[in-house]
Amino acid sequence: MLRQLLKQSTLLVLATLLLIGLIAFSSLAQITTDSALPGKGVTIRSGTSDWIDDRFQAEIINIGLERLGYKTTPLVAAAYPALYTAVANGDLDIAPVFGEPGHNQFYQNAGGEKKLEKVGLLFPLIQGYQIDKKTADKYHITNLQQFQDAKIAQLFDTNGDGKADLVGCDPGWSCELEMEHHLDAYKLRATVEINKGNYTALIADALTRYQQGKPIFFYAYSPFWLGDVLKVDRDAIWLEVPFTSARQSNGKITTKDTSVNGKNLGMVQGRYRIVANKKFLATNPSAKRFFELAKIPSEDMIFESFRIKRGENKPEDIRHHAEAWVKQHQDLFDGWLKQINQTSNKRGETSSIIGNNANNKNLEGLNILLNPFQLYTIPLDKWITAVINFLVDNFRPLFQTIRIPISWVLKEVRGLLLAIPPLISLLLVGFMTWQVAGKGVGIYSLLALTLIGFVGLWEAAMVSLALVVTAVIFCIIVGMPLGVACARSDRFEQAFLPLLDAMQTLPTFVYLVPVIMLFGIGEVPGVIATIIYALPPLIRFTNLGIRQVSPEVVEVACAFGSTPKQILWEVQIPLAIPTILAGVNQTVLFALGMSVIASMIAVPGLGLTVLQGVGRLDVGMAAVGGLGIVLLAILLDRITQAIGKANNW
Repeated sequence: MLRQLLKQSTLLVLATLLLIGLIAFSSLAQITTDSALPGKGVTIRSGTSDWIDDRFQAEIINIGLERLGYKTTPLVAAAYPALYTAVANGDLDIAPVFGEPGHNQFYQNAGGEKKLEKVGLLFPLIQGYQIDKKTADKYHITNLQQFQDAKIAQLFDTNGDGKADLVGCDPGWSCELEMEHHLDAYKLRATVEINKGNYTALIADALTRYQQGKPIFFYAYSPFWLGDVLKVDRDAIWLEVPFTSARQSNGKITTKDTSVNGKNLGMVQGRYRIVANKKFLATNPSAKRFFELAKIPSEDMIFESFRIKRGENKPEDIRHHAEAWVKQHQDLFDGWLKQINQTSNKRGETSSIIGNNANNKNLEGLNILLNPFQLYTIPLDKWITAVINFLVDNFRPLFQTIRIPISWVLKEVRGLLLAIPPLISLLLVGFMTWQVAGKGVGIYSLLALTLIGFVGLWEAAMVSLALVVTAVIFCIIVGMPLGVACARSDRFEQAFLPLLDAMQTLPTFVYLVPVIMLFGIGEVPGVIATIIYALPPLIRFTNLGIRQVSPEVVEVACAFGSTPKQILWEVQIPLAIPTILAGVNQTVLFALGMSVIASMIAVPGLGLTVLQGVGRLDVGMAAVGGLGIVLLAILLDRITQAIGKANNW
């Protein structure tokens, strides 16, 4: 027995040592030993934005730095304001994603020229307004000012309010502020409204409408995959503006700054650059010189964006794309490196490239052995996309009909809340909460709502409250019957629980993609996404409450001749009401917590205020919007808790 144990232990130790040796060999084999490279011994921490397309140019820059001998860490992804702040504070060294002039405010907020420096010109940025060419040709629309005509504007109305719905961009982006300025400058406020939210989500909905032959009106920029789907002058046209009017221009921005090929698009045509930590650039002149030389054609950026849209969107996919781009432009790429004025760099470049290629060939088989998952990947994401596309192509009208009752309830609730004068609302809510939840909660409701009003968020709070109330109404309508079904059938419960688990554990952002594809954007799809997110607690608590009813009580009801229906409605549900109301309490809080996420698909309210604050790196705006959500959440929590206690028989 002892001998066998020693033998097994020896084999285990040898296997462990072999594995460690293989890993060490794999790591060492990839280290360049040429000490002449200018970046030898220096680690560069690169960042990219949470906009996946930006990863491509970041990877190309990293490849160049690696050829110069620098060691690069895995790319860190973050929103633009947070990314530039990290570079300014020295947590990162560079971010090759700076869009000028759109990101200038982020740049200043992060520390400006004291901490940061803009370097190079990666590729130009074109932006403006577009509509589909079919509608443009039919109604002879060429200029944004034509949208002053209500008849023209109504062609692009998607929600029935008589105004043209303009697909906007992410709250906090400079284009959002520029479009708001243009509504006033070109007198379009009465006929055009901007749908604000996550740009990719909004564009996905617009494309669905375009494929159905409906007019679309949207903010566009290039390079972006949309330019490969809706080609200019074939599928869409740029709209001109009557004159140049830029926000906070002080007369410095002219028609030349906003024009492309003689067409005034109304927005400053910018460029993508690299933003870097000032101290880092001072100590790494070779890296700075490389940043100044690197350039990528816009056509290549559009094509890469389209490949990402097509599903080649994993970090390793984009790295492979970047490596392939470098190989295709090897002479250009090598030319950048040769222009760096250090003889040792040239020698280091050659040895580094040859050494790494040899190592890669020798280690290819070993890497496959250590990581067999690279041999085959199950295309689950493509299967899911295919299912959603099938539903959109064949059943979208059916899903659109689901919007009707939700839209009606939402409009009535929101109309009621906004129609009542704020002072009357304060008194009514204060009196009702006093009666339901007691004196303390009544006073709190008055103070909380008064504070919300005085910080300028009354209307946003009422809109958010209407969204929550509507979502909770439909959660109750759907959730209680499902909870009862789970309680009365063990088989149904076992089959349904995995779905509830998925609804509660899937990241909330995942809900938005199929929702916008099937239901569109705006308040109603936002309510639908909220219902999906907030429904599980009510189902679980309803199931739990009914199952916790004493079996003896049910037996007594049966003994007195009660039918199963009578037992459910007159015994089980009344006794389960406190638990069910606890589920309603959780559903209310979940619904309110979803407001920020839902704002990404053009849902107004307090969530949009938070999203705008985060997007602009405006701490005050984000904090005020968050405060409004917290005050409203506490108020609704106390009210629903009090109702639950009052029914705790």
